[in-house]
Amino acid sequence: MRMTRLISLTTALACAALAAACGSGDPDPTATPVPQPATAAPTTAPSMSATAAPTPTATVPGATRAPATATPTPRPTATPLPGFDADEYFGNRRIVVNVGYTPGGGYDTYARLMAAHLPKHLPGDQSFVVRNITGAGGARIFRETLIETDPEGLAVAVMHPRFIKRELVGDDVPDFDLDTVKIVGTASAFSDTSAMYAFRDYALTWDDVMAKDRAARYGATAPGDAGGIGAAFLELVGAPINVIYGYDGTSEIVAAFDRRELDVSDRGGPDSARSLNPDWITNREIVPLFHWGADPSDDQEFSDYVTNDLGAEIPPHLFDIISLTDDQKALFALTESINDRMNRLFVMHPDTPEHIYQIWVEAFRKTAADPDFIASAALLGREVGYAGPDVLLDALENGKRALEDPALREGFIILAGVE
Repeated sequence: MRMTRLISLTTALACAALAAACGSGDPDPTATPVPQPATAAPTTAPSMSATAAPTPTATVPGATRAPATATPTPRPTATPLPGFDADEYFGNRRIVVNVGYTPGGGYDTYARLMAAHLPKHLPGDQSFVVRNITGAGGARIFRETLIETDPEGLAVAVMHPRFIKRELVGDDVPDFDLDTVKIVGTASAFSDTSAMYAFRDYALTWDDVMAKDRAARYGATAPGDAGGIGAAFLELVGAPINVIYGYDGTSEIVAAFDRRELDVSDRGGPDSARSLNPDWITNREIVPLFHWGADPSDDQEFSDYVTNDLGAEIPPHLFDIISLTDDQKALFALTESINDRMNRLFVMHPDTPEHIYQIWVEAFRKTAADPDFIASAALLGREVGYAGPDVLLDALENGKRALEDPALREGFIILAGVE
């Protein structure tokens, strides 16, 4: 029954990805004007211990990368409001995009890309400002965007899926309500191949890590970090890895990994390495230890990056480096699916008038399919995969049903960072 529910959820979430071509501070957030459209130059106890039982053959979780052209899907359409002039309403307005992490990481990058290209598709002539409001694992954006801002459609936030996971299991996130928040969409709904990397002088394989006299140190922003699912899961099942929380985003984690404060990191992938520390690639300093997510045979960029850029071999899947039960595999696949499909969601005030909200939904959809947006993202080493509110809300309902299974729910709570 558990596997049936899991497969149902995974399938539904995979269908939710509509692809287009193609992480300190306190208390004062920084506001950075965005140029208008231009070509972008707590460690938990291992309650689910690993077993030595034979591992049945199982399909590796992670969907194939979405196709390069957007697939039509039913979506909400804006109903004109008599007497409402959208151009006049949005004209000469200042629109704020709130990000809960430091500049340079994935959330900040997608926020700035959207802020640079959305004006082309949103009525009127606006100015966009991206604000990095760090702290509390990215949760400070909710009060700024959903509580203290008037519901005028002039502020959006880019949120982490950990907050969705917490709400799914009944853990209340202050200033955020999954049932009422207005979801605009995401341009980051796809499944790539992720991997855990180490410097070559530390380890070449996971067996090398296992042979060390202490657990490998891994850094993440907070429990429930989507990028840290591989490390968090291994720690949960008793593998020798120690997840250290409290970093304020990808750029800080990359710096900590580079100065050897951390032993392993998933931030050695092509996006982070190329944009934040290209020397790792040029000097072939790092090597992948294991992977998860999409099958490398379906992710040509990852395969080329590992073999050609790093001069390494494609690493084994996470399931192949440790013995796991079927329930443990199902737990990992469920959490991974939500991370992939609910990643970097743009949300706005729950009381935003429906006609203004729908204008945003349509403008966001058009921006995600805009060739200039896609080209700008590609220049920054980022992919574009669009998913709108209709399919995302359907996927959330499927997630709620799957988590009625007590075993999946218990493990999901731990991986989601719910205390």
